[in-house]
Order: sequence, then structure tokens, then C-alpha cells
Amino acid sequence: MPILTGEKATRALRAGGFEGLIVGMTGDPKGCFERDNFEAAGLNFCVDKDLPGIQRVTRELVSFALDEVLEEEPGVGKSSSSLSAFPSRRASAS
Repeated sequence: MPILTGEKATRALRAGGFEGLIVGMTGDPKGCFERDNFEAAGLNFCVDKDLPGIQRVTRELVSFALDEVLEEEPGVGKSSSSLSAFPSRRASAS
């Protein structure tokens, strides 16, 4: 049994000042009370525990990783990822 739900963990991270990417994955259907609260806790996005949800997480993480690599390359701008507005891990660590 988990100590914290995804909702409580997300709220704790945000309350502690974490500004990085938080992705939720749930089996709760869209529109149900639990999922709505989870999404409102401060997630960047939430997906279903199904193949399209896993595919979206995969696309977003690849995009995020590419942004990190491009950020390290001199003279190369960041890509136009949907996650490029989120701080990098290095920015969150300082």
C-alpha cells in the first residue's frame, strides 16, 4: 500500500517548491472525482493507463530528453516541444 496517493505526493512536491515536470498516470476515468482532484493537484498532464497514455508519456519524455540535449549544445536552440516551457532538471536542482 502506498504511503501517499499521487494527488498527495504531487501537492507535497509543489508545496515544497518543486517546479519540474510531474506526469500523472491513472486508471480513473476522465470526469471522476478522484481523477479531477489528481489533475488539480499540480500535474503538468495526466494520462490513462492504456496504450495511448503510455505512447503520450513516451513522446513527451523523448521530447523532454531532446530539449535537454539541445540545451547543452552550443549554438543550438531548443526544439518546439510541448514541454519546453517547463524548467529543466538542472534549473530545479539549484
